[in-house]
Order: sequence, then structure tokens, then C-alpha cells
Amino acid sequence: MKAKREKGKLLRVRAGIVPGLFTMANMFCGYYSVILSCQGKFITAAWLIVAAAVLDVLDGKLARLTQSSSDFGVQYDSLADVISFGIAPSMLSYYVFFQNWGTIGLLLSFVPLVFGSIRLARFNIRLVGHDKKHFEGLPSPAAAITIATFVIFSFDAWGLLQWSKVFLGVILLVSLLMITLIRYETMPNFSLHSSRANRLKILSVVIALLVLLFFPQEAFFPLAMVYVLSGPLRVIWLLVASNNDRESTEEKENKE
Repeated sequence: MKAKREKGKLLRVRAGIVPGLFTMANMFCGYYSVILSCQGKFITAAWLIVAAAVLDVLDGKLARLTQSSSDFGVQYDSLADVISFGIAPSMLSYYVFFQNWGTIGLLLSFVPLVFGSIRLARFNIRLVGHDKKHFEGLPSPAAAITIATFVIFSFDAWGLLQWSKVFLGVILLVSLLMITLIRYETMPNFSLHSSRANRLKILSVVIALLVLLFFPQEAFFPLAMVYVLSGPLRVIWLLVASNNDRESTEEKENKE
């Protein structure tokens, strides 16, 4: 019996190696992105942040698939995320747009790192993540992707990196949304026996992936902004619907 438990424990450890390798790859992408930002290779640095986000999704999926999730894995993943979705986008922001803004530029580019680290710390405490039906606040990978793809979109659309004031608005928006309690949807479960709502989410993801396949530079930032704005727009929609229901109830009571 003891030998069987030891064997099961060993198998879980071995299974946990693969998700750990993906976490390391995520961390490396963030680390290399920082180096490339310092060297002025901004587009490649931005794509590395996107690659880190993909690896972050995969390591979580693999950990659950192999039933190798652990407290160590959660903490290690968060450390990787601080690098890839905190330090890397902050460094990219500084060197692309804010290095000529002096101390103000330094502080503004620091914002994604500060709010991203707060978001990740809260995530670890509450453990509200992919196993749940939604996120509380904008996920840090989504915020980092939005920042990175703005750089890609700007270069593709105008051939140069400009619109620093618009970029500032994007940074402040995604940073603040990370620490709110606004609900954001998680990735759908790809199952044949899923609910209608989940099937619609799967369809949306498939359509988005097809668009990105053919128009990666042009479509990534707009699609990222759709996700970013989906949280606040949902809150507004619920408030309006709630207000309409209340007015309808009051009208019925007055008629009676």
C-alpha cells in the first residue's frame, strides 16, 4: 500500500515537470523581451510577451490535465507572470514611448508592473482562476497582451511608433481594470457535452483565432481591446437592465 502511494506521488512529480517547463519557457520569453526592449527591438519584444501569454495558458491546462497542480506550481507560475506580464510590458512601454518623458515617464511605465503584481498577489490569495467560471479583474496576461499588441498595431498601421497619449490611456485603463472586481470570462472548456453558453464562447474563440491567423498585426490589438472593454460594458449593461426592471416594477405598482 505504501509502495503504491509512493509510486503515485512519483508519477505526479514526473507529470508536473512538463507544466514546469512551460512555466520556464514563459519566464524566458518575458526575460528575453526585456533584453530586446533595451536593444530597441520593440516588435519582437512585443511578440515575446504574446508568446509568454500562450505558454501561461498551456502550462495551466497541462497541470490540470496531468493532475499535477501544486502550491509550488501556483507560486512559481506567479513569479514567471510578474516577469512576463509585469516587468516586460513596463520595460517595453518605457523604451517605446516614455523614455523621453523624464521622471514622469519612468513612473508611468512602472504602473503596469505595480498593478500587475497586486493583481497576481490577490489571485494567489483568492485562487480565483481558470478552474472557476470567471476572473475577478482583468487578467494580467490580457493586460500585457493589450500593451504589447498596441506597439505591433501602431507600427503596422503607421510604420512608426507613435500616439503616446493614446498608449498612456491604454496603460492606465488596463492597469486599473486589473485590480477591480469586474467579471471577465475565462477560456471555454472544449467539451462535446458543454452548455450553450460555453459553445458560444468556443465559437467566439475559434473565430478570433481564424482572424488572427490571417491578420495578426492588424487584428490582435482590436480583439484584445474587445476583451478589455467587455468587463466594463457588461457592468453597464447589467446596471441599465437592473434600472429598467426597477422602473417596470414601479410602474406596475403604481397602476395597481
